[in-house]
Amino acid sequence: MRGLVLMATLVFAGPALAGYDSAYTDFDLKTCKQLLPETSGEDGESSGILECKGYMGMPVTFAEGDLRSFVAFGGGGQDHCAFHQTFGGFNSTGNKIEWRLKDGKPIASILRWTVSYDPEDSSKTKSWLVVTKIDEGQSCHIGYVEGSYPKANEKARWLADTAAEAFSCKVGKTIFFAFAVTVTDGIAAEGGCE
Repeated sequence: MRGLVLMATLVFAGPALAGYDSAYTDFDLKTCKQLLPETSGEDGESSGILECKGYMGMPVTFAEGDLRSFVAFGGGGQDHCAFHQTFGGFNSTGNKIEWRLKDGKPIASILRWTVSYDPEDSSKTKSWLVVTKIDEGQSCHIGYVEGSYPKANEKARWLADTAAEAFSCKVGKTIFFAFAVTVTDGIAAEGGCE
């Protein structure tokens, strides 16, 4: 797992930068359009691809398979890195997307995920805020903030504002804001960015 872990000792750099703002949209899969029909595998697991509407109508592509979610932002989402990025454990997404805007244009999204961390007991979960870069024809995960981390929402916004535009989906190293006791190695399954 490539990534940088930032522990509780990190000095956090204050409030949002000038020109940056947030907008919020609901993420209700029942309102999304089916792109590929839902299929059921031998084990009874379902999978399918949906397209939802996000901020100012921006497409949000969602897929689920093997009890894991995948979400990409922008047109052509099935070809994005983010469409191939998820967590190692079983997971699901929250129902609200925070869009980070720079001068009114979306540069990143923040979406809460619930992730199982015990392969023997899937009811043991943690929440993570996933910060995803949004660029013309591409989206990818740039960082993960443990949901119970102090000021988690502020840290996710700060990460989006300071890193999204310069982050390279091909070679960038994802950043973690997590407690020192949280094992982050292998938590997020990265891929699709070659």
